[in-house]
Amino acid sequence: MSNSNVPATLRFLLAARRCELHALESLAGTCELVVLAGQLVHALQKERGWSNLYLCSDNDDGLQKLAELASETTHAEQVMRNYLDALVSGPSPVCDKAHFFNRAASAFQRLDALPGLRRRIRGRHTPAQDAESTFTDLIASLLAMVFEAADSALDPDVTRILVALLNFIQGKELSGQERAYGVVGFRAGYFTDGQKARMASLVARQQRSFDVFAQFSPQTALQTWRQLDRPAQDVQRMRAMLENTSEPQRVGVDLAGIWLDLCTQRIDGMREVENTLAQALAQLCQQRTAETRKELDDRRLLLRRFTDRANGKEPSMVYRVQGRIADIPPPDGIGDDMDRSIVDMLCEQTMRMQEDAKALASVRRSLDERTRMEKAKWMLINRYRLSEQEAHEHMLRAAMDSGVSLGEIADRLLEQSREN
Repeated sequence: MSNSNVPATLRFLLAARRCELHALESLAGTCELVVLAGQLVHALQKERGWSNLYLCSDNDDGLQKLAELASETTHAEQVMRNYLDALVSGPSPVCDKAHFFNRAASAFQRLDALPGLRRRIRGRHTPAQDAESTFTDLIASLLAMVFEAADSALDPDVTRILVALLNFIQGKELSGQERAYGVVGFRAGYFTDGQKARMASLVARQQRSFDVFAQFSPQTALQTWRQLDRPAQDVQRMRAMLENTSEPQRVGVDLAGIWLDLCTQRIDGMREVENTLAQALAQLCQQRTAETRKELDDRRLLLRRFTDRANGKEPSMVYRVQGRIADIPPPDGIGDDMDRSIVDMLCEQTMRMQEDAKALASVRRSLDERTRMEKAKWMLINRYRLSEQEAHEHMLRAAMDSGVSLGEIADRLLEQSREN
């Protein structure tokens, strides 16, 4: 039967549902990428912290640990490389992913330089601050790639968990920066005023990320997060301790190892929360995809009934959206029941899409702001050869000087970039 004999309403309903299914399948791939990137970021965070401890010490006790961590990172990196290679060479169209692949290229350029950094660290041919900055820029490039991939998320329920996960990963990364940077100060025996200011900034930025996470997180992940009280209290005590240090008032350098261990306990606990969110995300993606496939099958069944009717065959029993058999006349006796089934589908799908659009708009505000900030930050990094920390500080100073939010500064920078 040609398409011309099928009601246009039904054809377009089927087309709309196929588009939704394709979007959900793409979103499931994005969620898988977020999980793989999270595994790699976690490995890099550990390697960064222990590298700083090794570079700030005067013995080789940490070499074996660094070798183990490098092996973990290399494994996580290879898993993600395999996933992205399959994405590039797979049958699915990737023409709409230009910005994403550009971010991926930037991230992998930094990953390719990682073996050289490791050699310099083992030979103590690089300062701890430079090594930390290189790791941080690499992690930032991976997170920028993930945010770019998530920018096209359309399902409101999945997007809620995705926003929670992305903000939690961002907060965890800032916790990792605090861990690595704190090692340097404790190993020196005191923190300068500038170091104290940066530590305070990292704590404040963590809190903002975790606040957004709490706003959108499912209860299971939120409960796991709230159980991390003990490590957080120990870290908080050491935060207070470092505030009281100065060149004349030093603390023991062995506190660097204690700080690293306490922060690692806390961050490993965060990894559990991250895994809980990732599991919830995967389950919801599977559920929504299965529901959409089922609805698409229902619409195809109705299409086959039209084909049978056109060919003079006895139609099979078809059920309306509300569950009534299509061959039974409606109670009010109005219209052909087949036509009513199509109208029901149209009304149901239109109402659901309107509700989804409203729900998505409220969720995406947070994701959109974070994405714009990431884009603005990377524009500064690429244009002025800044580190991730320098780019953030540049935006923060501009926000303070102008009396506006970081989001507004990001919008201004992006607008200036478009004009140029």
